[in-house]
Parts: sequence; C-alpha cells; structure tokens
Amino acid sequence: MPARPRAPANATAKANLRGYRRILALSAHPDDGELGCGGSLVLAHKAGVEVHAAVMSRCEDESPPGKPDLRMKEFLRACDVTGATPHTYALPNRELPEHRRDVMGILERLQEELRPDLVFIPSLEDPHQDHSTVAMAAVRTFRRNETILQYEILRYGSHSFTPSLFVDITDVLEAKLAALRCFESQMKVRAYFDEESFRSLARTRGAQSGCPYAEGFVLYRMFW
Repeated sequence: MPARPRAPANATAKANLRGYRRILALSAHPDDGELGCGGSLVLAHKAGVEVHAAVMSRCEDESPPGKPDLRMKEFLRACDVTGATPHTYALPNRELPEHRRDVMGILERLQEELRPDLVFIPSLEDPHQDHSTVAMAAVRTFRRNETILQYEILRYGSHSFTPSLFVDITDVLEAKLAALRCFESQMKVRAYFDEESFRSLARTRGAQSGCPYAEGFVLYRMFW
C-alpha cells in the first residue's frame, strides 16, 4: 500500500473520521477527552470506527469522602454516550510529571495492543502539568503512521488555542453535551463547566470553520 501523504503543519480542513480504522483519545483526567474531542468520538463511533479513551488518573483526591471512584464512574457513563471503550489507570492526580516513565509505559502498551491510526492528545502548550505530560509522552511514543491531533481543554486560566483543523459536530452536539453532563461532580464546582460554555465554544469553532458547531484541533502530524 502506498504511504499516505503527510499534511502540512498549517493545513485547515474538515476531518474525515471515516478514513480511520481505530481511534485513541488520551487524557490525563476524567472529562478531558470529552471536553476536547467528545463530539469527534461520537461521530467516529457512529461511522463504525473503533474508538478507545484512556485516562491516566482517576482523580480520587477530588472525589468526596467515601466515594473515591466517583470520577471514574462518571467517565464510564460518558463512554457509554460517546461509544468509546474505556481504559483507566491510577496514577496520582497533579503528579504526572513525576510519573512520566509510568505514563510512557502505559502509552507504549496501548500502542502495541490497539495500534491506533488516529490519536487525540491534549495540547502540547497546555499549562496544566498533567495535560502537557500526557501530550509530550504521546508524541514521543506514537511515532509510526499515527495521525496526532491536539485538542483544547476549556478551563479556568486555560491557554490560547488556535485550531488548524476543524470537525463539524453539529449533528452530534447534543450527544457531546450529554456525555459532559455525566460529570455531575464537575458541574457543581467548576465555573466553566456548564452547557452554556460548551455550546458557546462549539459555536465559536463552528463560526471559524463555516458550520454551526465544531471542535477545533491543532495538527501535530497527519496521514490520510
């Protein structure tokens, strides 16, 4: 089979998710992937693509007393909505830089077991130490023919983000919102974690790309 051409780094396009066989969304915490690429995961699943979502930390320290698995249960419910097969790990929240080798080991095993051809990762410029650790480990690990797309995580104090690729999620916006509603614990404590914010960001990315609602990504490497 001839090699797929590499897209220029500044390419702007609407992704054809049907062209991929297996997708892996990598997250430091429960809800990262749903925030950044939840709509794209739903679209891919509906198109018959095999979809996986991996979370490095269960964030037990953020769960209420007596409910250490609350965040994981929310993540599993969200996966039921997006259609992603969940993969969960128990690295300590906010301490992923100190566990970089463990993160690398997990990603290497996922690469061998799943052999994805599209990998969603947090932005390499995300200021959160856990997010950037996962992103850096991913680009070090996935160096075969995987397309790598960086997603944005809406949060207080988040970095500037300029997408170079857009996915039209108009038809699945409500499914993305339903997945995010699964994270009830975050809805109660995060000022930015509400449906109005999610819908507004999707509308902004849609306006930038010529459709009603979209998710934006920064290309790290792309094959088609």
